[in-house]
Amino acid sequence: MNLDSQRALAWQTYQRLPLPSRRDVDWQRVDLRALNLTDIEKRPQSLRVTLNSAPGVTLTNLAEQPHLGRAIPADEPNKFAALTSALWQHGAYLHVPTNFKADRPLEITYEFTGDNAAAFPRTLVVVESGAEATLVQKFVGPGTGVHASLTEVFVEEGALLHYVSFQNLASGALDFTLKRAHVARDAEIDWVVGMFGGSFSRYDVQCVMDGEGGTSFMYGVGVGDSRQQLGQFTRQHHRAGNTTSDLLFKNVLHDRAASNYAGVIKVEKIANGTNAYQSNRNLVLDKGVQCDTRPILEIESNKLRCTHGATVGQLDENQLYYLRTRGLNETTARNVLIEAFLDPVLARIQVESVQKEFAELIHRKVVR
Repeated sequence: MNLDSQRALAWQTYQRLPLPSRRDVDWQRVDLRALNLTDIEKRPQSLRVTLNSAPGVTLTNLAEQPHLGRAIPADEPNKFAALTSALWQHGAYLHVPTNFKADRPLEITYEFTGDNAAAFPRTLVVVESGAEATLVQKFVGPGTGVHASLTEVFVEEGALLHYVSFQNLASGALDFTLKRAHVARDAEIDWVVGMFGGSFSRYDVQCVMDGEGGTSFMYGVGVGDSRQQLGQFTRQHHRAGNTTSDLLFKNVLHDRAASNYAGVIKVEKIANGTNAYQSNRNLVLDKGVQCDTRPILEIESNKLRCTHGATVGQLDENQLYYLRTRGLNETTARNVLIEAFLDPVLARIQVESVQKEFAELIHRKVVR
């Protein structure tokens, strides 16, 4: 299907699908009263794309590519994904050729600008057999309005991709994101996702294990304050046997922030030997916070190892007391425990400068 046909089908899908409401299980904790999609196709698209490449790889503006729409088709039953598929104007394409090892991190920055504008960034990543690369993807800027992004990732046989992505949009932005990766035989994706900005942010992060020996590490951190709303929906889909997926999402919430996490591990009948783990941990700092978490298993195989868990809790008073007895004041002790809570996620980031950027964003929002 060529690009024009994809756009037409996506727009039909967008118009056909209703706007999510609180009657939908995955949206029942969400307040979308600030969302206005009237004449969305006529709004100015205010987006700047900056690419930082390296010799031997292709990192360029996105145009029609054979893989485009294979992971996230034009008729994806997601209203905001369909909107992006129909209207995107700016995007990036990363291609790492067979057996090539990129010697430096590759970076894509999308800067959302404008007032009551729209932005529909789209990213396509193809890491061919035996190749290795590190990708840093940033969504930033002072823009207000609707921001909806798609990222399709293909990690082919024996390849390795380190992938770090974070969003730090302005408080007037409503962010809808879908990321879906396909992992082939003996391939690995190791990704970290950060959610920091926007008044509302909904992240759907999905990994499809297509080949035996494939491995996925999916780590995420969300930090909410004021009246921010964070939605996180993850999916570990094991289509092939003898595959491994490990997921850990951690959130820190204070003021009157709200979070809603739902994670699905789906194992097909033929996917014997699957090893899947899912964990969602939430640290609540104030009584006004709302926090929901739902781990879900959809298992058809009977030869596998699959575990999941979720927690919602406050700072441990005994740990605070211990640190106070060692000479730390209350504020410092509290901050040490918050940083320790998030450290397992930050430690997964392979690029030191980006790890520091995550730490600074967290410090700015929760360390007082």
